Amino acid sequence: MSLPPGRPKEGSLPLGGKARSAKGAPSSRWRDREEFKARVLEWAAKFEVKVHGLYVRPMRNKWASCSTTGTLSFNDELLGMERDLGDYVIVHELLHFPVPNHGKLWKSLMRAHLGEYEQLEARMKHAARDSRSR
Repeated sequence: MSLPPGRPKEGSLPLGGKARSAKGAPSSRWRDREEFKARVLEWAAKFEVKVHGLYVRPMRNKWASCSTTGTLSFNDELLGMERDLGDYVIVHELLHFPVPNHGKLWKSLMRAHLGEYEQLEARMKHAARDSRSR
């Protein structure tokens, strides 16, 4: 697994950056499932994680899950959220392949790839409260 942040593959979205809409303005939300899945696969390639199954589906109690067999499932509510929150959830799950807990190593890797990830984490918790109150 290559851990230090690096350059994105040619022709890919810059990891941690914002995509642009067709008119060139920054786009803060995902266009569709396929764009979200492509982003998951970009991060997976960066971390050298082999994804054997990738699903975006309704989930009641969590934003995502991963299995030891390489299956990733993401809550379809992420599609309506800002991209940086999607990146947070994607990186969070993918880092569980080499680091199965939320210990010091996992936290340092989150920081290495997303910077001050705690701010994103707090926004996700707020989004979870809003989602449950609907």
